[in-house]
Amino acid sequence: MPETYPIHDLYIRMFSPVTEPNIIRWPALSDHDHLLRRFGQAEVIRVLPGHKSMLRVREVADEVWILIEGEIEFTWHDRRRDSPSYDQVHRLKGIQPTLMLVPFGVAFGYRALNGPATLLRLATHADGEHALDQEFPQENGA
Repeated sequence: MPETYPIHDLYIRMFSPVTEPNIIRWPALSDHDHLLRRFGQAEVIRVLPGHKSMLRVREVADEVWILIEGEIEFTWHDRRRDSPSYDQVHRLKGIQPTLMLVPFGVAFGYRALNGPATLLRLATHADGEHALDQEFPQENGA
């Protein structure tokens, strides 16, 4: 049975890299996961130690974030007024490859812990497509 989280529709799955001769693969996401309804944007992010992102909430876009390597503290804040988990905050320390679905309307941010970290971000819509997308600072506890 999948683990439940305090934020409605939040999905988190750890995964392991596959080591082959002279290569390491991270099989993070496939069409069979049924997490993104369309493709709008992808980016690889290298985060230096101590960096704390803004909390970003997307009006329409769902996002999949994948921790490839490093240590990151992730923060989610449900901003959807009609959600059963409205105003709930969830934090998770990522120390192994992890896939996370961030539903639209849920603010998401991260803070790099020890050493640099590498993230992959996939979104159903490109940045700047929706006027109500917002960013705001994380609280000091995040």
